[in-house]
Amino acid sequence: MKRNWSLFIAIVLVLTSLAGCAGKDEAAKQGTDEQTETQTAQNAEKKVNEFNWEVPAKTTEINFYSGQDNPDNVNKYQAALQKYILEKFNVKLNNIVYDVDKKEKLNLMLVSGDYPEVITNLSESEAQQWVDQGKAVEIGQYLDQLGPNIKSQLEPWIKSYYNADGKLYMLPKYWGLLPIPDNSAHIRNDWYTAMGSPKFETPEQYYDILKQMQAAHPKNAKGEKTYALSSVAPVTTNMVPTLAGMYGLQNGYKVSPEGDMTHWVNTQEGLELTKWVNQIYRDGLLDPDTFVNKFDEWKAKFSSERVMGHIGPWWQSWNAGHEVWQKTNKDWKEEQRYVQVGLKAAGAEKAYLSPKNARGGSFTIITDKAKDPEAIIKWMNFSITDIGTRLIGWGAPNQPDSVWKYENGTWSWVEEAKKAIIDATWNYEKSDMLGQGYLMLVEGQGTMKDDGKSTLWFDQNFNNEAKWKKIMNDNLKDTIYDNSMGSITIPANDPLLMTNQQITDQLETLWAKTVMSKSEEEMTQNYEAMKEALNKSGLHDIEKFRSDVYKTRMTTWK
Repeated sequence: MKRNWSLFIAIVLVLTSLAGCAGKDEAAKQGTDEQTETQTAQNAEKKVNEFNWEVPAKTTEINFYSGQDNPDNVNKYQAALQKYILEKFNVKLNNIVYDVDKKEKLNLMLVSGDYPEVITNLSESEAQQWVDQGKAVEIGQYLDQLGPNIKSQLEPWIKSYYNADGKLYMLPKYWGLLPIPDNSAHIRNDWYTAMGSPKFETPEQYYDILKQMQAAHPKNAKGEKTYALSSVAPVTTNMVPTLAGMYGLQNGYKVSPEGDMTHWVNTQEGLELTKWVNQIYRDGLLDPDTFVNKFDEWKAKFSSERVMGHIGPWWQSWNAGHEVWQKTNKDWKEEQRYVQVGLKAAGAEKAYLSPKNARGGSFTIITDKAKDPEAIIKWMNFSITDIGTRLIGWGAPNQPDSVWKYENGTWSWVEEAKKAIIDATWNYEKSDMLGQGYLMLVEGQGTMKDDGKSTLWFDQNFNNEAKWKKIMNDNLKDTIYDNSMGSITIPANDPLLMTNQQITDQLETLWAKTVMSKSEEEMTQNYEAMKEALNKSGLHDIEKFRSDVYKTRMTTWK
């Protein structure tokens, strides 16, 4: 009987155990089903907008400092696009500026600890200063999971942004090779065609034509003397690098195949270009205010038809020439403008007029103030795409004043806006009101990868259809080059930075004296004195620093 009772107890325990297991399995199954249902519900609640952006449930707010500007203007210009992005993406972008020198403001931010979660428009050395202070977030840790577009868009330069320890702290802005010219020689078109459009290629031939043109128009309508050539101060920054490019130098430096960089002052080419400008001065045809002209002063002189030629950015003669004349002269004709032309010295193999930094001209960091760097990276990962760049660069689509449309995953231009650019009737105040470019963090300015031709800059998308832009681009197409390797900045904490600034200041004064020499012999003596003074001040040290960096890049950036 005792044995039977024990057997009965054992059977009960087994049955109870089996029932318990069945219950646990059922509960587990039920839990899994509930979890699946919850996940399905969450997925169903996720909203993906027409830009394929997964709209976050909670607003992502990104405050970023971008430098010196008028805060009222920036707030006004960013408002429309800011509102659109908030409504469509649930992301609020706040571009913060102060009407205070950027360098001073950045230093104050570092000292006070009062700065936003993102800072943009930094030079590489400025960004590195924040890294060195431990104020920048290491971005590389997020890229594999959250930044695949960042990695793919920034090829082939992505390796160059990592430091020697394999860490990534800064991302570029305005990266990519924009295949349009920046700088050139300029010549008054209607007066040039009246001369029979004689051919010219070298600086000497160009000046000969300017001299003839000035002889035909020695005074303007007010009786004021005219000049063959003028420029905007500081001339050694605004004109000389382009002029040096005509003599085969790259952004003011002679670069050997081995990577040695020699400043133009220490080259034969530098002496030759100085001799050329000195000749114009001695002929009395160089604007005597060349070395002191502020842009507005120069613009007034230029627009009053006192200047035959100019060397510098293409937009300067547009802004100071026909863009003024077509508003102030009711009889203005389309041919009354300046055209941009390429020059190459007889001994130069190639003219390097427009240096481009495809790697990126400025940088963006996420600071240690960021509470949710992942959310910021997610936004950057979208905005760096081609369609994201269009949004940031061109403003919101499908609005009453938009310049583009976006429907069912396909974009197109608003024909009226396109025509206004082609016809040169576009009101650039409208571009500002659309917020074009005001909310940029990591977007590029080169041709976009999806179509190989559209760019960040709305007004630079129709150059082959706009008559005068096409003439300019055809004239200068072989003068554009990628200067990413040679775009070198000195770190903020390096004493060479102060040396470089002192040399820059000295150079303007010494070169002005050299150019305004009364004879070629005096010019040569002053040139040698300038070279000696600058080298004693540390110019050779600058050259060595740049050469060392260039050579390192030749091996590590490949």
